[in-house]
Formats: sequence, structure tokens, C-alpha cells
Amino acid sequence: MKVIFLFVMICVGSLSNLYGQEIIPFPDLSENHMAVYNQKEVFDDHNYSLFTEDYQTELRKIDGKIEDKKSQLESEKDPSKRRTLDANIDELNKIRSKLIEEAELVEDLNKFY
Repeated sequence: MKVIFLFVMICVGSLSNLYGQEIIPFPDLSENHMAVYNQKEVFDDHNYSLFTEDYQTELRKIDGKIEDKKSQLESEKDPSKRRTLDANIDELNKIRSKLIEEAELVEDLNKFY
């Protein structure tokens, strides 16, 4: 009797393994959750793959200029030159944001045509 009971338990256990559910790990959404909680937009600043190639190259050039100015700013000691570099970085960021807005508009227009 014990042998039959043990045999039935082994068969039931093996059947439950056949129909078991695979556990898929859930992606980490903590950064996105915090951004939504703080009402901020999550956007990768350097992902220009949605835009046309002309906009991609221009945006990468502007990013390179911004990085150059930031590296100059880190090594600069003179306060007046630091203010000038800060102003240049702000101007480049404005140009970059206008270029992104224009590229998004062109992308939206391309969806319709």
C-alpha cells in the first residue's frame, strides 16, 4: 500500500512539473516609476534614431561641441571665462532643443506622408 501511495505521489509531482508556469522576471521600472511620480518625461537624450540622418548628424555635432565646452569649463579657472563658457553651453543647449523640436515635427509630418 505504501509503495502504491509513493508511486502516485511521484506521478502527480511529475505531472505538475509538466504543466508548471514559467516565471519571467519583471523588468526594473523604478526609474520610470519615479519619473512618472515626479511628473517628468523619460527620454534618452542621445537617442536620435527616430530622426532623419541630417538631423542625427547635426545633433551629434552639437553634442560634441557641448562636451568640448564642458571639458574646457572643468579645466578653466578664470571666472569670466567660466561665465562665457556657461553662456556658450546654454546657447548650444537652446540650439539643440530647437533642433530636436524641428526634427520631431519633421518626423510627425513624415508619418502622414
